[in-house]
Formats: sequence, structure tokens, C-alpha cells
Amino acid sequence: MKRGVQRAAVTVAVALAAGALSAWIAVAGDGDGLNVTAASRFASGYVPYAAVVLLVSATAPTAVHAVLRAVLSQLVMIWGYYSYGPMITFERTPTQAVHYAQEWAAVAVTAVPVAALCTYGLVRGARRLAAPRPGRTSVQGR
Repeated sequence: MKRGVQRAAVTVAVALAAGALSAWIAVAGDGDGLNVTAASRFASGYVPYAAVVLLVSATAPTAVHAVLRAVLSQLVMIWGYYSYGPMITFERTPTQAVHYAQEWAAVAVTAVPVAALCTYGLVRGARRLAAPRPGRTSVQGR
């Protein structure tokens, strides 16, 4: 029971930290909301958020934790961006912000779990392949 509570606490902490990082990338990338820069193009693309999802999924102890970390981090990012962003916010443009937040939330609960599971599976498979197998001797050891 204690281990489960610890894993849950770590999962929530990782998700919050990753979500805050993602929101910061999005808000900072938009800058003043008026000028298009290389940073704003990068922040408005999928690469930073995909990297966050892949990282939190790859380091999760179980598949369930991988999905929870990834989905929660992206939901935190969506909330943070539309609460504190320089252009579209829940306060200044509520209808538009809610619309975009719903669209991104749909991605967070459909595509993100698939990416998280695939990442977790690939990392787990790589770890199993790299782990020594007991009971087998190498050709050199004979």
C-alpha cells in the first residue's frame, strides 16, 4: 500500500512539473502575442509537448503511470496556457479559449495515451533486451 501511495504521489508531482514546463514553453514562446519569431513557431508546434510526453512516459514505473503522467501533464499545460497566455485566455476571450482548450483536451485524452503507451512499451522492451538473462552462458564461457 505504501509503495502505491508513493508512486501515485510521484506521478502527480511529475505530471504537475511537466505540465508547468509545457505551459511555460507555450506562454514564453508566444512572447508578446504580436510578433512571430522562431521561438513562437517552435512553441506552437508539437515538438516540445511530444518531448515532454515521451520523457514522462519513458520514466514511468508502469503503463498506467505512464498514461496518467502524460495525460495530466498535457491537461495542466492546456489550463496554464489558456489561463496565463498572452493572446487567447479564459478571461479575455472566453469563448475562443474554451473552444481551443476543448480541442487540445481531446488530443490529450485520445492521442497522448497512445503515445505514452507506445513509449512505455518501447522502453520496457529495450530494458528487457538489455538485461542479462539468468541461466544462459555465453559461447565464450564454455
